[in-house]
Amino acid sequence: MRKCYATAMVLISWYLMLPPPVFPPVKDASGDYKMNSAAPMSQWIKFKTLKSEGACKAQLKKMQPFYKCVASDDPALKGPAHSPVGAPSVSTLSGAAGSHTQ
Repeated sequence: MRKCYATAMVLISWYLMLPPPVFPPVKDASGDYKMNSAAPMSQWIKFKTLKSEGACKAQLKKMQPFYKCVASDDPALKGPAHSPVGAPSVSTLSGAAGSHTQ
């Protein structure tokens, strides 16, 4: 095994993830707040960081059924790439620059 692969495997941790609450807050029949389990993983809350999948799954057995174990390198945690709100697009910037140089 190459050293770079061994290093990459060591750096992965596991998150015990909690879905975001439903807004506006709504309580279910038992008095607990409802959770938005359908939300994208990038919006979930990192409840706890663990060193291994086994440790995460052991914690998961003690939690409510809507919690999940997710690897720290899971692409779903990153969410969609997007520009900041109000930022001009690249085509707008190049068009503006071009009109000022003429």
